[in-house]
Amino acid sequence: MPVGTQVTASAPVRYPIRVLTIGNAPAGPNSRGGMATMMRLLIEDTDPRFRVRLVPTYVDASLAARLWTGISGMLKASALLLFGFVDVLHVHYSWRGSIVRKSVPLLVARLRGVPTIVHSHTSQFFPWFDELPPLLRRAIRVALRADYSVVLCQSHVKESCARLGFDESNTRVLYNPVVMPAVEPSPRTRHPLQAVSLSRMAASKGSYDLVRAIGMLPSDIRANVRVTLAGDGEVDQVREFVRANTLDDTIDVVGWVGPADRDRLLAESAIFVLPSYSEGLPMAVLEAMANGVVPVTTPVGAIPEVVTDGVNGVLVRPGDPGQLAAALQSLIVDTELRNRLAAAAHARAGEFDVARWREALHDMWLAAASRRRRPLSPQSPSRGCRHSDAEARRRP
Repeated sequence: MPVGTQVTASAPVRYPIRVLTIGNAPAGPNSRGGMATMMRLLIEDTDPRFRVRLVPTYVDASLAARLWTGISGMLKASALLLFGFVDVLHVHYSWRGSIVRKSVPLLVARLRGVPTIVHSHTSQFFPWFDELPPLLRRAIRVALRADYSVVLCQSHVKESCARLGFDESNTRVLYNPVVMPAVEPSPRTRHPLQAVSLSRMAASKGSYDLVRAIGMLPSDIRANVRVTLAGDGEVDQVREFVRANTLDDTIDVVGWVGPADRDRLLAESAIFVLPSYSEGLPMAVLEAMANGVVPVTTPVGAIPEVVTDGVNGVLVRPGDPGQLAAALQSLIVDTELRNRLAAAAHARAGEFDVARWREALHDMWLAAASRRRRPLSPQSPSRGCRHSDAEARRRP
């Protein structure tokens, strides 16, 4: 069912609709990654029909700061719900502790009859959930009961419904957004050719596979490319791996960069590389495409729903440095191919423009606000779920 499906209202909707959103702090020095970028876009919404308020429950900081943000965020959000300052609760979750931080406000919202939306942001949730003991799986199903479930891609719809018991008709696909550049990008002519990877550095992100792939390039090809790895995570380990493979003259590991440096890197680069083993829908892939940078990535999560191999990017198998090297070599030597894919990537990114994303969000918030506001007990199934405890026990 599309986002804009009408729901029978039990009471007239009053404007502005007060939307409380809970998740990572908005993008900044102490909040990094795709979800943080999306939270920034959420609170920048200027539609007068909505008043969006963000209560952060996570920051990229010390353990003490993370605990304080999580606990104080749960308490603040719960207080806003208890005292009637919220019309729609929209929570953003990934896995592990993220579920715990959202469980209390969701419980309070159900008790107060406030319509709820749970928004998944990672494909790591599903394998993690499947490994949990049955009792914990049941507790998570209860914690995440809501009127609507939002997932990042079509491939996550059935997985989410099967594990969490949501009715598919109340599950929405909402791809991540991208802010399109004001000026259409032009073909990159810089020599040597620039390639960039913007991601947390780790084996699961393919960081070491990328270094291996660069080392596999013939020396004359490698002489025509410079690669920048930017992001947090295992920065020192990746930098040492580059040194151990004597690739310092080709690969520059710079660590985390802010928005200005990120935009500069994208403006200078012709190729974007993310050979990840697991993803939802990386904001960095969309940002690269929007800037006319050819994505070389893997068909995991929502990526193959956005990037079509040989049409607007190149897809390679996770964990295959040889295939990655071959893909990079073809783009380095074939200017016509590179420019064709770059133009198609830019056009494809336009379909994920932030304005369209906001329209879909607004439709969902309107539908949620019009739901019947009937207080629920913690044991009652939410209006967005159709499963009994017996059904839940039969699920893996």
